[in-house]
Amino acid sequence: MFTLQFVAAVLLFLSNQNAVSFKETPQADDCLKIELSLNLKGEMKVQRDGKMVAIPMVANASHHFEERIIHLSSTGIPDKVARNYSKADALFNIEGNKSERTLRKQRSLIVAQRPENSIFVYSPKGPLTREELELTGEHFDTLSLANLIPDKGPIPTEAWKLKDFTVQAICNFEGLSEHTLTGKVVSNENGIVTFKIEGTATGVESGASVTSTVNATGTWTEKAAKITNLNWKQSDNREAGPVNPASKTEMEIIIKREVLETPQTLNDAALVSIPQDFDVPNLMTYVEFKDQQGRFDLSMSRDWQLVAKTENHLVLRLVEKGDFIAQATVSVWSKAEPGKHLSVAEFKTITERTPGWVVEKDLQEGEVPSGDKGRWVYRISALGQLDNVPTMQNYYVVTSPGGEQVVVTFSLSPKQAEKLGTKDLSLIGSLELPGTAGK
Repeated sequence: MFTLQFVAAVLLFLSNQNAVSFKETPQADDCLKIELSLNLKGEMKVQRDGKMVAIPMVANASHHFEERIIHLSSTGIPDKVARNYSKADALFNIEGNKSERTLRKQRSLIVAQRPENSIFVYSPKGPLTREELELTGEHFDTLSLANLIPDKGPIPTEAWKLKDFTVQAICNFEGLSEHTLTGKVVSNENGIVTFKIEGTATGVESGASVTSTVNATGTWTEKAAKITNLNWKQSDNREAGPVNPASKTEMEIIIKREVLETPQTLNDAALVSIPQDFDVPNLMTYVEFKDQQGRFDLSMSRDWQLVAKTENHLVLRLVEKGDFIAQATVSVWSKAEPGKHLSVAEFKTITERTPGWVVEKDLQEGEVPSGDKGRWVYRISALGQLDNVPTMQNYYVVTSPGGEQVVVTFSLSPKQAEKLGTKDLSLIGSLELPGTAGK
């Protein structure tokens, strides 16, 4: 009996000595080189002439960046990293109309952090455009890669269920309803472990319900003790929301990772402008919009979403945690003579002639202080019916000393007035016209 117990103990000891710890153990200041590629196809559903029409869309994106871990969470997972992008671009083709997005070289340094349940990206060099924010903040969340596999123990022989917060991050949900995503090892040869992740997840993103179906394959290498390759296939069925139309898409994301020494672009000197904690100065959080014809610039909070753009109009929607608060329409107006502006009577007539608008009660009217920018700002606020829907509208006209004029209309349900607060004034305050910036 003693001999059998001794042999069993020796075999167990040898087994434990040879066991591979199937996990990632990231450390502060670790650096990785990461390459991401995305191929997406599908369709959006929009209303045209009273009918729902399916519009085909295709998208391709490529991201190459070096990443340095700045901070680890209490569970040992990176929750703040610095990235230097050598490449970040995307090409969209919607019904034959192509549009391209790229990241400016002066914004190549990006910080990605997850202090709570959602990722937040910014550049310590200054505000990002909405396109740059989407490019760097909505690609596959590499901060959560370590959570795809178990965080302790040898290579599992049974399937494991992914944690809720991991699924929410990987699927880019603002909130997770439920999921069935599980992982399973399919092979283990020569220090390379291949695993699969499959299942469905339902959540909310930009105020819309989304159901995602995942079929992914990855490889973890014993030498690097990291996931080095991942092929992520995901099908999304998205309902219409306050920002985006309903859509059905299929995408494939290919990720490659390798360990590297600290690059010069991410050394201590390069990161000196990054805040030490998770509090970010307002200037770094703003989204900027520059009119292509140079007629105006805007710098706004990220809750303002760009939903439409024409030659003379810009339409924004204020959405907070999926709740639609207000719509802002920026309209370039005819230029006045230098030093002059629309008269109050002319402006009031313009507001009253808004198509479908019937004024029921005037709330406020008067000039708005414009600080030291040398511009004239006038506001009219009223309650009424817009296409037979109870609506509150705040109209602003902004005129520069040179006579350039912009009219901004904020439309909202009267019930949302408290949530709008002074956000309309903040947006007007950030509006720059030629001859007013930096005065």
